[in-house]
Amino acid sequence: MASADNACRVPPELSRVPRKREVYAGDPYFRDAWDDLRAAFGDGPDAVARLHRAASLVLRPDAVATRGGERLLRAVCGAGFVPVACEVFRFDRHTTREVWRYQLNIATRERIDVMDMIMPAGDALYVLLREDRAPSAVPAATRLSSMKGPSRPEDRGPADLRTIAGPAQASVLTYVHVADEPADVVRDLGIFFDRPERNRLLARMDAADDATDAVLKTLAEVEARSEPSALTWRPALDRLEVLLADRTDATGLRTLLHAVRSGRSRDWQALLTLADRLGVAWSHWDRVAVAAELSARHFDAVPILPDVGHPTGLPAEPAPRPDNEQEKV
Repeated sequence: MASADNACRVPPELSRVPRKREVYAGDPYFRDAWDDLRAAFGDGPDAVARLHRAASLVLRPDAVATRGGERLLRAVCGAGFVPVACEVFRFDRHTTREVWRYQLNIATRERIDVMDMIMPAGDALYVLLREDRAPSAVPAATRLSSMKGPSRPEDRGPADLRTIAGPAQASVLTYVHVADEPADVVRDLGIFFDRPERNRLLARMDAADDATDAVLKTLAEVEARSEPSALTWRPALDRLEVLLADRTDATGLRTLLHAVRSGRSRDWQALLTLADRLGVAWSHWDRVAVAAELSARHFDAVPILPDVGHPTGLPAEPAPRPDNEQEKV
């Protein structure tokens, strides 16, 4: 019979948020990947030290559509991160909910609906990175997370990854997913990949060579399978109007389209429903662009586990150095 001594405990070096360590200790995705990592690197400080230097970047399908992936990778490499491995994968409804399980409590139904339009729309690219600079008390994942920029477009700066990714700056178009802390690197590996894929990535975690060329080649292959789009909503409405020009059965849709264009309506769901009912061949990414602009954002509440450094977040402890004494796992 298992004892309490064998229960999972998340080392403090993996997260500075006590509540996250408590929650992740019982999270099956974290536990799956943490067990694999310990099997690969042992229970000593070596596993934590390797994680301290590791970060992960997911180029979402919206970044693939805008062809922003290479710009994002160049910016990340310029900041001192080296790609060591990548994997192509696809989000589905369940993956999307599990990745943001502890943040979706503040998401409106509309926002979740738009995420369900974006995330499974094509392949995503997971990139494992090694920090290529002098050791720091700040984990590599946390430093990379600080570069992504806020989800609110009005708060993004020109150097933020989410600004670099594409011209459309809507709240739900965040383009990249970045693990906030080492604990999140572990949990993401457990969500996105089965054990054989995880172990292949773990074997490359601190590889000395630079896999940038291989990652860019894989990205080009992913992009070749995806329809390009700037994800800008007004040109998307223009294209819908062109598609309706000769339709004698589209009076209601044209009326709603003009109301949306003028700002008298934000009913993107009715717009898409009417287009579907009439069989209008309006592109998926144009639909996403309009939905992303017009959909409701978040409730005025605090996520279960806010991002590290979130202004309404939980009190955080200083990040321990990876050679500090660890909790048992």
